[in-house]
Amino acid sequence: MKITDVKSAVIGNNIVIRVVTDKGIDGYSQIESNKDYVQPVIPHFKSMILGCDPTNVEDVLRRMRRAGAFKPWGKVFSSIEMALWDIAGKEAGLPVYKLMGGKVRDKVRVYNGSFRDPNPPHAVADTPEKIGENILHLNEIPEGFTIVKVASFWHTPYYKEEDAYNTYYPENAGGMHIRSGSLLTEAAFNKSVDFVARIKKVVGDRVGLALDIGPGFMPTDIIRLAKALEPYHLLWLEDTIAGDYTPYTMASVYRDVTASTSTPIHTGEQIFLRQNFMDLIETRAVDVVGPDPADVGGIAELKWIAEYADLHGILMAPHGTFDGVFGMAALTHVCSTMPQNYIAYEFPGINPGFWMDIVEGVPDNFLRDGHVKVWDKPGIGVTFNIAKAEKHLSAQDKDFFM
Repeated sequence: MKITDVKSAVIGNNIVIRVVTDKGIDGYSQIESNKDYVQPVIPHFKSMILGCDPTNVEDVLRRMRRAGAFKPWGKVFSSIEMALWDIAGKEAGLPVYKLMGGKVRDKVRVYNGSFRDPNPPHAVADTPEKIGENILHLNEIPEGFTIVKVASFWHTPYYKEEDAYNTYYPENAGGMHIRSGSLLTEAAFNKSVDFVARIKKVVGDRVGLALDIGPGFMPTDIIRLAKALEPYHLLWLEDTIAGDYTPYTMASVYRDVTASTSTPIHTGEQIFLRQNFMDLIETRAVDVVGPDPADVGGIAELKWIAEYADLHGILMAPHGTFDGVFGMAALTHVCSTMPQNYIAYEFPGINPGFWMDIVEGVPDNFLRDGHVKVWDKPGIGVTFNIAKAEKHLSAQDKDFFM
């Protein structure tokens, strides 16, 4: 079997990758397209792997790895990797989890990610109390999330608008793309603790609570804040120092933060390759790592990092792959094989709603009680209904399935 083409198309909110072979077995994956326009990168890697046997996954990756890097290069590399595993599983007639050592759990815990509650109590949750009530509703619906991550502090508009909270020094407030971080005023510190306290008063211990709060904090501020939040037993504080939008890890600074508090500290979604996790793991700079399989180098890379983190007593909570189905399927397979340090992966949502109409293979009611059932079809277990999927292709992508 040989690779004959690597194609891409925008479907919904994602760029979908198709690795084509001369045997009629194709592999699919997806890229989170809301951060980087990555399609021009695809020919860069395609030229390196044409003619290769896609089932020799590591051999193909070795040809590309030297040309990979942080976003957007790592996104394309990672998505091609997942598509190769899809092909290898289909060729062997086995689900991908069998190729990664076999599953140790039949269902995989997830947290909310980009999942959209179809009928939340509050369409606009503009107070911590309303946020708490929406969290409880995520637990009460059939999907039944037992862990919910809340966008907080830098990741919420209430901490960017001066007339709402007026908490951070405005000259450094750069929206989601923080330029250099910001110092907390005393008012900001108090408002931040109050924000969490009011949510927890509503939620109690019924749902595990994690906060995505950065990057952008200064170390002295996050140490004080993390210590003040210790009574609320958060699952983690995510990307406090570096993280999304930052192509570096700041492991030594994270180590100082983590050593100063019992509140778990989490990062990792932007990092490419295991080598760039070494300092975070070997120095125990964080309590939880959260690689994104569509950034870190793929699902085998994610599994390796999980195993290495487990050897160092560090937990694993993988980042999601945004909307769509293929990333969710790949995450389910690899997370079913991870050791006991696994917490949950970020469920990427199935948005827009037409996704479930254009794919086949996903079992009914696959997400219930906060877990995704592991299914057994070959590859990652998802294929396109091409006749239906073609209707969602743009004019420039009409040859995607040809």
